Formats: sequence, C-alpha cells, structure tokens
Amino acid sequence: MGMTLDHFLVIIHFIGLALGFGSGFANMVMAGLIRNAKPEEKVILRRFPPAMGRLGVIGLVLLWASGLSIIYLRYGTFSILPQTFVIKIAAVVLLTLAVIYMQLLQARARTGDVAAMGRIEVLGRPTGPLALTPGFCAVLTYG
Repeated sequence: MGMTLDHFLVIIHFIGLALGFGSGFANMVMAGLIRNAKPEEKVILRRFPPAMGRLGVIGLVLLWASGLSIIYLRYGTFSILPQTFVIKIAAVVLLTLAVIYMQLLQARARTGDVAAMGRIEVLGRPTGPLALTPGFCAVLTYG
C-alpha cells in the first residue's frame, strides 16, 4: 500500500497539530518559569516564547493548508459536514485571530511596550481551551 495524497495531507495536519500544541504547552510552562525567575534570568528566558510562538504559527499555517485540502479532496465541499465540524472551524477561526493579534502584540512588546506583554498573557489563557475544541470536534465529526 503506497502513500496517497490524502495520507500525506493527514501527516502534515498532525505535524501542524504537534507544532501548535507543543508551542502552546511550552509557552505555558515557560510563563511560570519567567514569573518566578530572578530579574537577570528573565532577560534570557523571555527570548523563548516568541521563538515558540513562531513554531505555533507555522503549525497553524500547516493545519489550515492541509485541513482545507483534505476537505476539498475528500468531500469537495463544506456543506455536507456536520454541525460539529462548523464548531471546529469556528474555534479555529477564533484561535487564528487570537494568534494573529498576539503576533502583532509581540512586535509591540519587542519595542518596549509593557502593556502589550500583559495583553499577550491575558489573551494566551483562553487559547489553550480554544485550541482543544477543534480536536474534540474532530473526534466527534470523524469518529
């Protein structure tokens, strides 16, 4: 049995999922370490979240590209997919908007905007559950 385009796209989808979840969990752990670090350690540790955030963005791009391709190749349309898939896409759209906004805030934080960093931390909290929602909905949609 050879690899089909569908197999390849699903593999890319899982790689995107791993990058997205991995970067999110890594940044949650790092936020705790930064919060409890000595001031001189914070300077070094604060370089980690933006790097992990870039990996998360790559993961999100892979998820969108592979996900849309899978739907188009398998079904040809979104219209036949159940309500759970609509919820999944809504969560992915909200997550994507949050990630885009957080990337814009990171650019401002790099220029010294302390308020931007605070907004990133606040916005980062709901992104965990928001990121889990598509996974749950995928299981309900595809079995």
